[in-house]
Amino acid sequence: MACSSPVRPMSSDTPPAPLALATDSRIPAREPAATTADYDRYFHIARHAPDLASWTSSVLRLQAAVLADLPHTGLDDAQRAAVLTGLLHASHATLAAWLPSGPGAAPDGPTDGPGDALHRWKLGHQLFHLLLTTMDSTLDDTLAAAGAARWTSVRQGLERLRTLYDAATAAMAYASDFPAAAYADEVRPTMEPPFAAPGFSGTLNQEHQVLTGRMHALRTALGDLSAPAPLLAAIRHEEVLLRAAQRRNRKAHAAICERCVPDGASLLARHTTRQRSSRATDE
Repeated sequence: MACSSPVRPMSSDTPPAPLALATDSRIPAREPAATTADYDRYFHIARHAPDLASWTSSVLRLQAAVLADLPHTGLDDAQRAAVLTGLLHASHATLAAWLPSGPGAAPDGPTDGPGDALHRWKLGHQLFHLLLTTMDSTLDDTLAAAGAARWTSVRQGLERLRTLYDAATAAMAYASDFPAAAYADEVRPTMEPPFAAPGFSGTLNQEHQVLTGRMHALRTALGDLSAPAPLLAAIRHEEVLLRAAQRRNRKAHAAICERCVPDGASLLARHTTRQRSSRATDE
């Protein structure tokens, strides 16, 4: 039997082959769960580094689409006013950003047809993301104002955040303004395999993740204020109103979930249960 030639040692100049590691530093699951990229792809969110012109074009496109669809919804006058107020704040923040200008091109719009539940679901979520982005920027400004002891700006920032929270609450109502049966038959299946990765969830919303962190930072900053008494009282008043808007938002979200998913089983919860069952079976 002939002996094979010994394996030649790797040259020190040859780098090793790349090692593929998951972003969560874990061994990948047999059936990978949905990620933020899956979430963005589903709602037609192009996450890159747009210049201001591209951003403005996106805002105007989304605003036009929402305004065209809003008269056909079942939202009441207060909810419609909240949506319009949110669009106004987003437009104002966008126009204010034009102090430094820059060129750019507009991205493509959504591909779903107008008027159906799935189209409104995705368009409403884009509106929600627009409002969240405006809220995140407003939070940055408000935190900076608190750090610089610009108390009037802090109060104004809290007031804007409250109206934006109410606008976001109305945007959720807009996004789900169709019969529960339409959600079950037309919308929810598109967020499951084979159309989307398993475990698709609103927890993948990156703008909301930023909002949660910045709101925590704001609560800490507001707890350490040393503003003069009259201004401090006004700030505390706006803080109370903002927290009330947050409660309204959570209550509205819970009501939407209860109406559309009566059994309370989210796609993420079902995916987690299936994974646990699969692991138990394998063992």
